Amino acid sequence: MFKKGGKMHRVTGKFLSIVTLMCLTLGAPTAAHAGPTIRNVLNNISSSSEELPYLLAALSYMFGVTLAVFAIVKFYEHVQNPHQTSIWEGMKRTMAASCFLALPIVVEAAYVTMNDGTLNAVALSQFSGATAGSGLDAMMQQLMDDMHDPLLWVMNGFCYLAGITLVLVGISRLLKSSQEGPRGPGGIGTLMTFIVAGALLSVDAMMGAWSSSLFGSNVVQNTAGLSYTGGMTAAEVDHVHGVISSILIFMMILGWVSFIRGWFIIRDVAEGNHNASLMAGITHLFGGALAVNLGPLMNVVQETLGLSGYGVSFT
Repeated sequence: MFKKGGKMHRVTGKFLSIVTLMCLTLGAPTAAHAGPTIRNVLNNISSSSEELPYLLAALSYMFGVTLAVFAIVKFYEHVQNPHQTSIWEGMKRTMAASCFLALPIVVEAAYVTMNDGTLNAVALSQFSGATAGSGLDAMMQQLMDDMHDPLLWVMNGFCYLAGITLVLVGISRLLKSSQEGPRGPGGIGTLMTFIVAGALLSVDAMMGAWSSSLFGSNVVQNTAGLSYTGGMTAAEVDHVHGVISSILIFMMILGWVSFIRGWFIIRDVAEGNHNASLMAGITHLFGGALAVNLGPLMNVVQETLGLSGYGVSFT
């Protein structure tokens, strides 16, 4: 169907590479505990969602072909009666059809706009502590350990899918008129739709950029160590470290949710939604980044207050 080495062949190959990367992200395997745990459920969600990027791409291609047909019809109507049908009716359908058919290029453009390859994705150091037994602290650590990795993969996959969906929404805005205001073809809402799409497609790099801006490094320090352990046994220290790690994981999950939510709020502000405010969006981004970087934040606060010799240090 496509001539090997031709332009369409290269575009198709680029599309497959982008979608394959997204599918690997959505379906990344993680080790599961024995039995039907929450980790297994989250892994099943990831596995059953790995074909969704292909579905969105197929819908985009169908929209593109349909709009191309309608564009030809509008051009014909314009030739027959130019006073009743403007040539812009055919032009904007042609533009939208071209973007739908070239979805991988538009997605890549949105991605590169926010991440040109120089941003480093956020990285996590090792969590510390190993709590044994059947106490509440052990149960809390087992819960966080079971759901942490797969839940982050699910949220990451959601961001990829949301980014592609917002790109499709932005392309569809080309069919609107300038009377739509912020939601028109050249409105601020349409522009922010593509920007937020790029941010969601590169959400790891966005979090890494915020972490580097706040604490000078994209590596989140999670390895907890009690600065003072006098009178405590090794098992008791492990219990404390396990509880601290569980709290860090819980706060990190909340931070990612808040960070992702912040991008949607900023887009709602650009759309003219009166129920959203720019300060709420910035607060979600800033607060989410701090929650993910709770370890470095505690290091800074303890050092500022002179408690580094008595508190908990994170490396």
